Amino acid sequence: MGSTVFFTTMATRQGNSLEHKFIRMLRKTGIEGLISPGDLVAIKVHVGEQQNLGYLNQNYARLVVEEVKKAGGKPFLTDTNTLYTGGRHNGVDHAVTALHHGYSYTTTGAPFIPADGIRGTEYTNIAVKGRHFSSVKLASGILSADKIIFLSHFKGHLEAGFGGSLKNMAMGCASIAGKMEQHSNAIPLFNEAKCTGCRQCVLVCPSGALTMKGKKASLDKEKCIGCGQCVAACNYEALTPDWGKHQEEFIERVGEYALGVYQHFADRAIYFNFATNITPDCDCWPVNEPPLVEDVGFFASTDPFALDSATLEKVNEARRMTTSRFWEKTNTNTRLFQGVYPHINDTHVFTHLSELGVHFDDYQLEKLP
Repeated sequence: MGSTVFFTTMATRQGNSLEHKFIRMLRKTGIEGLISPGDLVAIKVHVGEQQNLGYLNQNYARLVVEEVKKAGGKPFLTDTNTLYTGGRHNGVDHAVTALHHGYSYTTTGAPFIPADGIRGTEYTNIAVKGRHFSSVKLASGILSADKIIFLSHFKGHLEAGFGGSLKNMAMGCASIAGKMEQHSNAIPLFNEAKCTGCRQCVLVCPSGALTMKGKKASLDKEKCIGCGQCVAACNYEALTPDWGKHQEEFIERVGEYALGVYQHFADRAIYFNFATNITPDCDCWPVNEPPLVEDVGFFASTDPFALDSATLEKVNEARRMTTSRFWEKTNTNTRLFQGVYPHINDTHVFTHLSELGVHFDDYQLEKLP
């Protein structure tokens, strides 16, 4: 028998609020049995980039903190610093952004601690048997936790198709060096003829790979770290992802990093997906668009691979929102994110993990009230 994935819709009534539903799901996953007195418990969150307001509400983290404390654990909120520039590139800025977005001790009952240090350099190599990696560079602060609970906002992603628990594990637990390894083949294509010289790509490039030469931008591929900042910043399609084999390799690298995290924690982790406010892009961008579909609900499991698979299946069934600029493309496509990113095979991560011996297709979906 396969893994169990718990699911609850957004439907509420008096006495069964979203808080009630989430707490019920927390307890159903076995959080009381997972936590032992004195355990240091990491609660892996994503506090959202500055100017982005689509990130997960901090009250879900608060509810987890309260349950962990009841079991005698010592919870802390955590995330890793970003590869690109912005409000989370170092531990100081990251902590300030967390505070601004409501992830404070006052509101959640737990401190926010960047897991890879002030400059994102604190990591440990963890062995993994992958096609691209024999080891992965994971944040030491996360690995030091006795137990871990992942709170993941399920939404679209410019390079992976979608982001859920696997993405939160892979990029979210990697040091800056680990993020660079995953992005290392994601060099964008540059069409000089479409460049207007607006300089936006130059301003956001963290590695100095983009500079101005005359009235046009110039890309130095040797310096490029593949973070995708320039692709998001360009409004004229002068910089675009290099779809195809390189894209599949990026997704495979993400899958292998997630596998490293899963194997390290084994039965010491619980994973949650929040399929709400399902936007086209991840919460790393300093903007957030209207959602693609109606809110679906909460999902939880001790198996993150089955969890992402089940969440994606339910999200694909959700009613498309006419307020999204992608409505015409998604309304006729049974695979939601394929409509947004037609060049990305959003199920490739599952194919690759299956080839590595990960089995999760026979999960059982248990609906909670």
